[in-house]
Amino acid sequence: PYTLLSAILLSVCIFYLGHPHRQQTVSSSIQNPTTNAAQKKPALIRLYIVLFFFCLLAVLHVLPYPAVFVLVLLGALIADKKVLAQVDYSLLATFLAFFIFIGNLGRIPAFASWLSAALSGREILISVLASQVMSNVPAALLLSGFSNNVPALIVGTNLGGLGTLIASMASLISYRQIARKLSEQKGQYFLLFTLANVGFLAIQLVFATAVHP
Repeated sequence: PYTLLSAILLSVCIFYLGHPHRQQTVSSSIQNPTTNAAQKKPALIRLYIVLFFFCLLAVLHVLPYPAVFVLVLLGALIADKKVLAQVDYSLLATFLAFFIFIGNLGRIPAFASWLSAALSGREILISVLASQVMSNVPAALLLSGFSNNVPALIVGTNLGGLGTLIASMASLISYRQIARKLSEQKGQYFLLFTLANVGFLAIQLVFATAVHP
């Protein structure tokens, strides 16, 4: 039901932004970035699709992830080594720091006791709030150790990807891309992004209250 509601909300936004009276404004305010070089190399795109498929198999525990990591690294080194210099390592380090932080935080007795009490019966709300400051994936890992209400935690951390820029790794990545390639429009993007995400989150939370009273 949350996916269906999200699809409806997205459709409304697309219809609004795609309206003839809005199209010119959007087109003039957000310019298309330079075409990626990879778009001119179909063979390279096919290679990355295959490597992505191997990554999915590693996530599903079909293939060992160390072997897949080496395979992806070798594929990039051989076919597109310059891409390794373009990786946002600072963003990856920040995300890694989140995992280390929550791992240590969950081991503090006073905090663990408080979190267990706070979560009881409020899994969705606490999951959403935690996601806003530590991103929804680390929040899911942290909170899963203090509650057996897995369905509510799944809903809360998925909805928690909405809201602030930090609530989802994907949101951080998209903003960094905008800031890098369209620096003059990053303020406009951030404002539109925040308004849309907070609005979507508010609607989803109202819906969640009705579904999980």
